Amino acid sequence: MLRNGLPTALDGIWDFAFIEGATAESLDAAKVETPETAVVPGCYDVSCGRLGKKGTGVFRRKVWTSGLVRLRIDGCGLWGKISWDNNEIGQYVNPWGCTEWVFDAGTDREHILTIALDNVLHPGEPVLFHMDYDMYGFCGVFGSVTLAELPEAYIEQVRIVTLVPKTGEVSVKIVLAGNTSVCRHVSLSFDDTPASKAELTGAETTLLLHVPDPHIWSPETPHLHKLRINVGDGLWEGSFGLRTVECRDGLFLLNGKPVKLIGYNRHESHPEFGAAVPASLMLEDLRMIREQGCNFIRGSHYPQREVFLSLCDRLGILVWDEALGWGDKPNRLCDPVFQERQIAQAVSMVHFSANHPSVVIWAFLNEADTRTPETREIVSRLKTAILNEDNTRPVTFATCVCENCTCLDLADIISFNVYPGWYQDLNKIDSIESIKPRFDEIAEFASRPEFRDKPLMITEIGAAAILGQHSGVRWSEEYQARLLKTALTYILNHPRYSGLAIWQFSNHRSCIQGPVLLQHPSGLNNKGVLDEFRRPKLAWHVISELLENSQTQPKNN
Repeated sequence: MLRNGLPTALDGIWDFAFIEGATAESLDAAKVETPETAVVPGCYDVSCGRLGKKGTGVFRRKVWTSGLVRLRIDGCGLWGKISWDNNEIGQYVNPWGCTEWVFDAGTDREHILTIALDNVLHPGEPVLFHMDYDMYGFCGVFGSVTLAELPEAYIEQVRIVTLVPKTGEVSVKIVLAGNTSVCRHVSLSFDDTPASKAELTGAETTLLLHVPDPHIWSPETPHLHKLRINVGDGLWEGSFGLRTVECRDGLFLLNGKPVKLIGYNRHESHPEFGAAVPASLMLEDLRMIREQGCNFIRGSHYPQREVFLSLCDRLGILVWDEALGWGDKPNRLCDPVFQERQIAQAVSMVHFSANHPSVVIWAFLNEADTRTPETREIVSRLKTAILNEDNTRPVTFATCVCENCTCLDLADIISFNVYPGWYQDLNKIDSIESIKPRFDEIAEFASRPEFRDKPLMITEIGAAAILGQHSGVRWSEEYQARLLKTALTYILNHPRYSGLAIWQFSNHRSCIQGPVLLQHPSGLNNKGVLDEFRRPKLAWHVISELLENSQTQPKNN
């Protein structure tokens, strides 16, 4: 460990045990023996006979360190307790989200770190994940575990905001913690330039600076700058992009220019890895998406991991980052505890992801039932909390109640999830002809005076298809391809629409089982244009050809 605030990865082989039926809250993890082996990151309920079983996984390893430390986990599921030398240091309550804890590790010796995580779902409780969500609640450590030894005064947060991309003017907010009285000055360097000094005005200082030799970040030119900050014995290093985001006159503007957001919803889900999708697979997913001609990913339906956003930064893919939620009803939305947990996780999402230039939209509460006025409270509180943390991006939510939503005035982008040709007209063998009239209705609705200045997006549309099914009707590759071609062609050529997020990139495992609304009879949501192993269906090739020939949507370099 280095005592400068930079993290050391604890990924790799850990000791492990699975206690079926137990919850992490009720379990005394210190007394649990861990005779098995697990790899971190990794999900424990995808193999080894534990698929579908409910209980608690106990991960344990030894760490040699001392003094004040910061422990960070870049995503877990679903609920857990973190212990150090058998003493609880915190709880993990934000499924999929990044969480960190700062604590005194003790004397310089070998210590024991224990992470107990359960996948036991509790219907009726105001938790953030429920068993009626259309994504499976995998359990385990989804992302990297890191530990950093901290100096007496350490950097808690750095926030970089682009003011003028062309000139490289930025604001850099530095938040210190610990014994901040020992630090009076800060040293900063951009890229490979010599360091310059600045005076600190307290525990929180905002500096107006200019990046030497600035390059604008965009999907076509995803140039990243680096910033290195030294405060006393503390060090912070990170990358950022010079770009601005704005919604104006019904358009989504990146660096002052209109952009159509064309891409996919994507889940962190794979039959072999669960939600602990390795970075190598993430990269291949993103390469496919970029090379197809898309520029956009909607991170459904939870905060995206650090490594995923860093890859999007490098590849120039725009990201909608979304706090966890799916189809929550008014009884949950109005529950005070649920509201506080939603706000805490949304603020945490912004805290950890705000320096990523790829993140261009903050969102929350996918498909919440916001048809009644009392649900405005949580939507308003969430938007306010996010803007207090970061006011440089639009804030919105995707709704399936569409024109009946009582909160559309609070959204910076009108974002509708609609399924003409699939869930509508279920008694018809083929109802793709209903897409254009429905899209026309939505465009007309969004052109009302109260909405016409807001960009308009279709954030979900799709149809399920079984790989190898070629009947030409519902559930066939041909039907899915025709439906998506119809939808994408319309959006690319209609000036009122600012984007389309196809549902979805690849099949994913769902909590919803059985033939409810012809939903997931195989336990998978089969609306992916790739199957769960990333094998392309006909729709993938049709979309690729359409984007290749389209003059509306420029391809990335």
